[in-house]
Amino acid sequence: MRRILTCLLLFTAFLHADEFDPKDNTIVLGKRVGLIKPGMTATDIERAYGKQNLKLQKIPGAEGEEIDGAKLFADSDRELVIVWDPDNDKKQVVFDVRVVGTAWKFENGLKAGMTVEEVEKINGKPFKIAGFEWDYGGYANFDGGKLSGKASIRFNPSTENVPEYLSGDKQLSSTDKQLRAAKPLVEEGISVFMR
Repeated sequence: MRRILTCLLLFTAFLHADEFDPKDNTIVLGKRVGLIKPGMTATDIERAYGKQNLKLQKIPGAEGEEIDGAKLFADSDRELVIVWDPDNDKKQVVFDVRVVGTAWKFENGLKAGMTVEEVEKINGKPFKIAGFEWDYGGYANFDGGKLSGKASIRFNPSTENVPEYLSGDKQLSSTDKQLRAAKPLVEEGISVFMR
């Protein structure tokens, strides 16, 4: 009987090995970044990855502000920057995870350096991109696509001469010919929403 129970436990562990493997660097949008899942707290992340790997600290936010967060695996190819939910002061609950390290891989193929056309394929439809050369310039708006509400991506033109038409506080279609001519590429540091 004990042997049967042991075999069942091993079989169950095998079926769910990806859920418990601390070396798993897979990102599944809307579900997980490695072992980090929506609703997890700093304590949960410390249990999953070891207290020594999570450094609580202030991190840069929008427009020069600093926000509460943490770095996981700082200064390594697995580095993540975690933002805590600002509406939950009592607990440090994961809100967003910014992917810094190059070891992390998105299940859907998303990655830094992709073109607008490649991201359109992953999103399943065209999307909007904020005009360049201001605080929120280059950010994608995936309203209604597969990436909607799951990730924050910023594009930067890869050509030197960017027409004025592409700059400032405006929304441009990802199918815009002038936008595509500027050859925007996805910046490092894709943020994954964990809300």
